[in-house]
Amino acid sequence: MSHRERLDRIQASCRRLPLWMLAWILLVLIPVNATGFFMLHTASGGLVALATLFVLAANGVTLWHYASVNRALALPHLIAWVPLQVALVARLIGGWGADAMHLDEWLLAVLVVMVNSVALFFDTVVSWRWWRSRHLNLEADGL
Repeated sequence: MSHRERLDRIQASCRRLPLWMLAWILLVLIPVNATGFFMLHTASGGLVALATLFVLAANGVTLWHYASVNRALALPHLIAWVPLQVALVARLIGGWGADAMHLDEWLLAVLVVMVNSVALFFDTVVSWRWWRSRHLNLEADGL
């Protein structure tokens, strides 16, 4: 398969996603996690950026390999975001980090914990379905 054909298949696969899912990914999930790159001066921002880089790299490779959006894309989220959630909650309750949190870091941590908690719920369901059936087609049952 040529690079162009692979890109066309990925694009077609993305267009088949439900509109709510596409909106969630493009308007909420990616922007909230990308905010970490603008807050690298904080401990939470650095962790969010690092987890985001991992997820982007792993999902980029997975997308390219399968040439479609599929359930395997949920696995990197579980690997990166579960430890991130633990670290951010620990930071929020004062159990990690020597310095006090400023308002901007606190807001980032709270927002990322809230958004990624919702995403992790969906990722857990999708990963469980993938593990049970080993069927990678996300569109097969809508999630």
